[in-house]
Amino acid sequence: MIDIKKLYDTRFTTLERIRKKKLWQILCKDFLQQFIKETDTVVDLGAGQCEFINNISAGKKFAVDVNSDIKKLADKNVHVFNGSIKQLNKFFHKKSIDVIFMSNLLEHLDNKEDVFRLIHEAHEVLKKGGRLLIMQPDISLVGNSYWDFFDHKVPITYASLVEVLTANNFKIIYARYPFLPYSTKVKHLPLWPPLLKLYLAIRPLQIIFGKQFFICAGK
Repeated sequence: MIDIKKLYDTRFTTLERIRKKKLWQILCKDFLQQFIKETDTVVDLGAGQCEFINNISAGKKFAVDVNSDIKKLADKNVHVFNGSIKQLNKFFHKKSIDVIFMSNLLEHLDNKEDVFRLIHEAHEVLKKGGRLLIMQPDISLVGNSYWDFFDHKVPITYASLVEVLTANNFKIIYARYPFLPYSTKVKHLPLWPPLLKLYLAIRPLQIIFGKQFFICAGK
């Protein structure tokens, strides 16, 4: 079994963690917040360092992650579930959530069956009119660098994920393909905080540098 905490402690330096946190503050305020109402109940699946859930405004906030450090990383107003995201339907009742967010998560699951099952369970726990927000690297854009992270297991493309979402009765409300660069570890200029605002506003830059995509799918 992979020691997730040890792997992530090795992956990001202290400076990279600080820069990553600042990037997420900008990303939440300038882009992601438009898909989330101030009264929504929001779940962050595979919350990691809690960069999204700590920086998004919502009525009620949940974070789910297998790493026990999540209890220390989440803000006090975030309800934490320390466990596998495969237990989604155990943590939340059907039709109880307004928004589910996943960032760079699906490629870490064990296989495509797990991806399909998670999308299906997300549909079950979302309310009618609820939204599933996904940011995801596309292997067709990234190439072999997709496997540079040891815990990447499942190859995902924009087209394949749209197919899975559609098969599980989601409707694509909004999509940006391509969107962000591959990883915050990559020293591309758009991933320096002072330039991220500009990057989010200029579509041609996303087409040049983007290796990930963003989807807002509705129930």
